[in-house]
Amino acid sequence: MSSFRFGALAVCFMAAASAVAFGCSGSNGGGDALGGAGGEAGEGSSNGGSSATGGKSSAGGRPAIPPATYEGCSALGFTYDGGACTAACAPVRCACEPFASSYTGCHPDRGCLTAVDCQVACELELRDVVSCIGDYAPCAGDEDCDAGRCVGDRSGTSGDCQPGTSGSPCLDESDCVEGSCVAIGSEGEYRCQTGDNGASCNVDAHCGDGLNCLLPATSFVGTCTDGESGSVCSGAADCESRICIGASDTGSLGSCSDGSLGARCSTSQQCQSGFCGKSSASASEGQCTNGSANSPCSSADQCDGLNCVIKSSGGMCSSGAIAEGCATNADCLVGECVDVDPFTRVCTEGKLTQPCGDNAQCESGHCRNGGGIERRGTCSNGAIGTECDRTDDEDCEDGRCAQDSAGAGWACSAGQIGDRCSKPSHCLAGSCTLGDATDTSGWCSDGADGSSCKLDAHCESERCASRPGSAGMCSSGAVGAVCTLDEDCVDQLCAFSSGNSYGQCTKGLLKSACVDSADCVEGTCAYSTGLGRGECTDGSLGSFCVTPAQCTSRHCFTGGNSAGLCSTGAPGNQCYQAVDCESGTCTNYKCE
Repeated sequence: MSSFRFGALAVCFMAAASAVAFGCSGSNGGGDALGGAGGEAGEGSSNGGSSATGGKSSAGGRPAIPPATYEGCSALGFTYDGGACTAACAPVRCACEPFASSYTGCHPDRGCLTAVDCQVACELELRDVVSCIGDYAPCAGDEDCDAGRCVGDRSGTSGDCQPGTSGSPCLDESDCVEGSCVAIGSEGEYRCQTGDNGASCNVDAHCGDGLNCLLPATSFVGTCTDGESGSVCSGAADCESRICIGASDTGSLGSCSDGSLGARCSTSQQCQSGFCGKSSASASEGQCTNGSANSPCSSADQCDGLNCVIKSSGGMCSSGAIAEGCATNADCLVGECVDVDPFTRVCTEGKLTQPCGDNAQCESGHCRNGGGIERRGTCSNGAIGTECDRTDDEDCEDGRCAQDSAGAGWACSAGQIGDRCSKPSHCLAGSCTLGDATDTSGWCSDGADGSSCKLDAHCESERCASRPGSAGMCSSGAVGAVCTLDEDCVDQLCAFSSGNSYGQCTKGLLKSACVDSADCVEGTCAYSTGLGRGECTDGSLGSFCVTPAQCTSRHCFTGGNSAGLCSTGAPGNQCYQAVDCESGTCTNYKCE
């Protein structure tokens, strides 16, 4: 008969004898817990949640499959206030022995916890009670669980809604949406399994077509396998390739290998290439390699005609050529054996493009990317435009490693006007336009009108037209000069649209540039979105206009464009539409 038992559905962190749970998740899944000793699986039982429920037990053999138990929450008899938990929930206390326990929590759909069956709660671990507060989903049957299953609803007791999908708790196969209910623990834990390759199983019937249930010698929990590369195995016969890696005489399972490059191996015969590289002589396993330079090895027979160089971090195949592994200078055909990072030594002469670990190892004195953890550097000439390490001026012949304009990389700079800079010292001419002490993205600038800037101090005019967070342009502040703020202009008027990079300084007089009427001292602003500009206008004849309302004559002839000129609309005047004419009649683009 199936039994009902509580256990750890989920683990929530807590302090002392009090805990708070807000939506703690149930595990619903389970690891492949191994059983005890002795037995072989039987078939044909409806109890215990699977088609295999036991077998003979004997010392040293496979254990019997235990009856199914279920870890549920319903017996705790939780009640909630039905609110939204907008304030802290009050604790629910139980006078447990020898110490009282306190439970506080919120259910996402039911609100704050208000009561619990203390007789049941006091028998359980505090964390088990707390883990149920946010997951409580009681049911009397599957119809209460949407697309899921009601697990534990036997003998008239309430159960708990579970999804019934792979990894979900179950008592028998009716609790699973698909697949089988499989025993995965010695204390009766059962979980739904799909029967796919790699899924847990107790018997072959738990696995899909063409798959077998492979059981360890000391456990009733097996794994479905198709015998292809990566599948579990206990011996060569379990694999299509007849190569099983990692299985032991004690019953531990291994995995099938196809012997391709990078696959696990124990001997060279298990590799298609004929080379099984092991990092040390004591290693029982390695990986299939082609035996070429820099392949792992522990002896010369693991290399294709090369030496096996043994280092503290493991062996490596090497011919002694430049950039290949070494332990001492004697391992190198040319050059020296140097450290290029804390774990790697290679042969190098220190010439351009050859590997390095620091500047001193390069004839040029410049090692780019050297010295970092697991970073192999390259000798560089440090010429202008050559890539360099972030802020490492020593990578550059002239000592200027500057951030590029995109902000993604760094390159050696000439330090002339218009060149990139990341420090004030990078500019041979002018100054470096850095916004503050942490800024590394600047240009060498002479401060002339039109040159790059970020601060007013970068400009001879003391006016830097810029938008927050971006570089700007030095401006004279005269009428027509670039601006983004009124303060950028001598006349304190900047005709600027937020959709543009810059505006232009204006006096605000008639025919002056504008964006809105605030830019005009005289008249109002007629602004054309299509042209991206406007003019201050009084609406007189011949004035710039966009709409008829901006003209005293109420006629704005645009010719179908986005702006035009104020017109009388008299007979004989040009027109595009009827409203362009005083008479209201436009024929052949002439007012009648």
